Amino acid sequence: MSGAAFMRLEKLKGGGIWSKAARHNRRAIQAELGASGHIDATRSHLNITLMGPATPEEVAKLAKAKMTEAGITKDRKNGVLGVELVFSLPTNHELDVIEYFTDCAHWAGAAFGGLNNIISVDIHRDEAQDHAHVLLVPLIDGRLRGSDAIGGKRNMSELQAKFYKNVASGFGFSKPRSKLSGHHKAHITRQVLDKLRFDSAAKSAAWAVIRDSVELDPMPYALALGIDTTTPAKPGKTMTHIFTSKGKGRKKENPIGNHTIKPDRVSAPSEPQTLGPCRVSISPPPPKAPPAPTASDRNGASLVAEQHDPEYLKKQAADAIQTVRIRDCDLPADSYDAETGEFYKRP
Repeated sequence: MSGAAFMRLEKLKGGGIWSKAARHNRRAIQAELGASGHIDATRSHLNITLMGPATPEEVAKLAKAKMTEAGITKDRKNGVLGVELVFSLPTNHELDVIEYFTDCAHWAGAAFGGLNNIISVDIHRDEAQDHAHVLLVPLIDGRLRGSDAIGGKRNMSELQAKFYKNVASGFGFSKPRSKLSGHHKAHITRQVLDKLRFDSAAKSAAWAVIRDSVELDPMPYALALGIDTTTPAKPGKTMTHIFTSKGKGRKKENPIGNHTIKPDRVSAPSEPQTLGPCRVSISPPPPKAPPAPTASDRNGASLVAEQHDPEYLKKQAADAIQTVRIRDCDLPADSYDAETGEFYKRP
């Protein structure tokens, strides 16, 4: 079934709380039945009492009597005196409300100390959704243990899971998602806002707050309005999609005949280097002259004499001359000899 049945709990505290809760459930509060209220008084005759006394006063007396039997004669300050569970159905359901809410009441009694702890069960059909109120005294092992039975967020999550498994799933309801995200959340939010724009809530002064709340978490509103919150299944692949799919390889392929091959990196030799059509060899630097010997070296006198010899000096000057090569492209074209294949220096 689209949508999901949901359950919420409320702790009952303070003096006179039993009478107040019973008066609301039995539609004994006239202020709630006005034109500005959310209750349609013309449909209140459709409400059903499944369990409990006929009047709100008798419901409150029954709750006090059960607490007295357990030895609880004085209300504790801020103590949890009772628990109220509300079970709701989506607007588009086609279930037997008596059958469904009877199973809900039996589950609630088992979860909070036994069926005998239930004070009253009332089905309301005069509001936007069909729902049932279950009032019970949380007597567990002869003690009031409402806070322990409800617990924190973790225990509440476990109670919701048990309710879905033991009750809601048996009536064909889907399990609600804990959180919506992404495109699915945006889709559900748009559906909820489209429906609420035709509701009286859109004319309320609190519409801006309601809209922000829907955009933050549309799940409770979607369940209340009977909107399907299941994730849509992905469409299957067609033969055309399979044959035209690029697969899981490279997303970008080079066209046929236009493949790029990276050349291998080769280290260029340090000598010779090429400069366009010309070729030049870089001459190594001239050798360094040997260090001058000191006067204390052996045969120092003869070495000094040899350094002053003209032939020795001429030889040293010739070695010191660096050979400079001239590129062919730097010589004039008219100095080229075609017979010898060389350039000659003009006189």
